[in-house]
Amino acid sequence: VMTDRERFCAALNWGPVLRGDAIVVLCGEDGDLRAGVAVELFAQQAAPFIVLTGGLNDLPRRAGARTLAPMLMAKGIAPDRIVQDHEATNTREQAVNVVKMAGERGWRHLLLVASAYHLPRAFLTFLKALQEAGKDHAVRIIPVAASQAPSFAPPDGMTTTRLDLMAEEFAKIYGLDGMEMPTNRPLRR
Repeated sequence: VMTDRERFCAALNWGPVLRGDAIVVLCGEDGDLRAGVAVELFAQQAAPFIVLTGGLNDLPRRAGARTLAPMLMAKGIAPDRIVQDHEATNTREQAVNVVKMAGERGWRHLLLVASAYHLPRAFLTFLKALQEAGKDHAVRIIPVAASQAPSFAPPDGMTTTRLDLMAEEFAKIYGLDGMEMPTNRPLRR
């Protein structure tokens, strides 16, 4: 029997990867792994642009856009195909900035690349930013998990495992809306 939370995570991680207008990489922990997924998607012509969003750059823990852009170029991505947001310092700011960018550029489909542990909250944060901007029906967010990293190991520069980080992410989800953390109860049919 699966819980609501488990079904939500499965739906995020098992959906098909579709084509989009831009591949959005949430820089930060596992930034190099996320950027690697973006390079693969770009090579498959999943989208014509890669957006690197995140200005914090305290290696080895977090890789920001300034660090990841040269990495993308070294892998053959043309500079005019890389869009950088150096201003965002957290997921909420990344979402707001990218939603604004999507409106300015007429983008309607965004491939959102984040670590598997971060993807549920990132996806919900982007949906909320779209709703607040009045674009919730104009832009589609397509989640893509950078899931090649081991769950029982921490990202570089950290001591908390990715599995424990996922638990922290769900606590943040419920804390943002002032909701109590639900029990891990099975779905009712």
